[in-house]
Amino acid sequence: MPRSIFCLGLFVLLALPSLAQDDGVTSSRRTGAAPERGGPFDITVHYTNISGDPSAAVPGMPGVFFDPGTSTTHFDRVYGSANGHWALTALTDQATTLDEILLVDDVVVAQEGTAASWAAGENVGLLDTQVRVNDSGDWVFATNTDGPTGTDEYLLLGSGGGISVVAQEGAAIPALAGAFWGSTIESGVILNSGVVGLVSDSITGAGVTTTDNEILVQGSTLLGREGITVPGGQVGSEPWDNFDLSDIWMSADGLHWLAQGDLTGATATDDVVVVDGAVVIQEGVILAGSGFANPVDGSGIVGVHMTAGGQWYARGNNDTTEQDWIYGSGGLITSGGSPIFGGAAEVWDDTDFSDLFFLHVGNSNGDFVIGGVTDAASSANGVLVLNDTTVVVRESDPIDLDGNGMFDDDTFFDTFGNDDAHLTDAGILYLVATIKDGTDTRVGQGLFSIDLTSVVPVELLSFEVD
Repeated sequence: MPRSIFCLGLFVLLALPSLAQDDGVTSSRRTGAAPERGGPFDITVHYTNISGDPSAAVPGMPGVFFDPGTSTTHFDRVYGSANGHWALTALTDQATTLDEILLVDDVVVAQEGTAASWAAGENVGLLDTQVRVNDSGDWVFATNTDGPTGTDEYLLLGSGGGISVVAQEGAAIPALAGAFWGSTIESGVILNSGVVGLVSDSITGAGVTTTDNEILVQGSTLLGREGITVPGGQVGSEPWDNFDLSDIWMSADGLHWLAQGDLTGATATDDVVVVDGAVVIQEGVILAGSGFANPVDGSGIVGVHMTAGGQWYARGNNDTTEQDWIYGSGGLITSGGSPIFGGAAEVWDDTDFSDLFFLHVGNSNGDFVIGGVTDAASSANGVLVLNDTTVVVRESDPIDLDGNGMFDDDTFFDTFGNDDAHLTDAGILYLVATIKDGTDTRVGQGLFSIDLTSVVPVELLSFEVD
């Protein structure tokens, strides 16, 4: 069961080396002024994979535990709805043919290697890590089964009533008459109406060729097609070449959408972010209104996100200077060398992590959380900041693993995964992070939530130093 804990406002910094964000590479240790610790928000431990701890038990599966270990992939990226439903895939300690599960709101709704309820005689295969959920708690996910080649790829819709097929390899495509879903079906998105968006590659049918066989759809509407659809607002007039895996987003009402991918033109300008059919970021082009002198670097678009309300965010870096930035609907949000919030002495710094920023999520109310590394000591320079005003949580902040109200478990936040977070409209931040002990040794990974609207009274905060 989830357990509430508290994030302490002041904490004694650890002095040993740490790990760079998400990549598992040991960083060189830097020293810096004592940074502001994470704010005193109410934190909940949902699950960890720490052997022997009650938080490692898989819900609804007696005797089964989350796969122990210290990598960043035991729990995958968490996704969620505006009103608080959440979903993610995770690994368990069962045999490798059965070990992957899909969790939605603390319920295991799909498991690798078990019977596929939507396809008689077939078993569930590997699960795509992108899982989307709407305000009704309905979810979409992709998998392949052990069924016949040519019909074994599926995009599926799940709800309290079971699982149904949205798209199956070889079946007719509602958005494109005479065409059939291809061997790749991925990047599922679900609107509050229940309409599903997705990408399919290698589609077939009369007149379909290898240069136009990838599509992006929303229900029965074709939003983009490789080799044919030309996004507006670009430098040039090139059609789509491909859509990036897991980089498809849609607002909850379906009125807005975002896709990252490539155009068919020169490689120096082909990587783009498209919102509502128009290019808003393009490789080789200076970010509009940014004041930068240099254009976006080759492969310089690192991550994208759209909220349920249609606000969008992206992060990346520039050519020549390698200036790192976060950019969005309102223009430039922050960049390397800037204070982590207004008036802070601590600045964003990529010395320990070359991409600098590793996370940006927002909600429909305009709130946003940025994750990045700073010029603080390496044991405490991974940080999440709310609305350019408040440190939410920081590397080396203590974790009350057993929920007894005291930081006496020798567990601390280690690294925060790339894009491993979701922010609800009510101000709940779900995140996946690795966990370390007091010697800076990683001991596991976990799923947490932080209530950004609740501030724990100072008299309730406690911390024990061994």
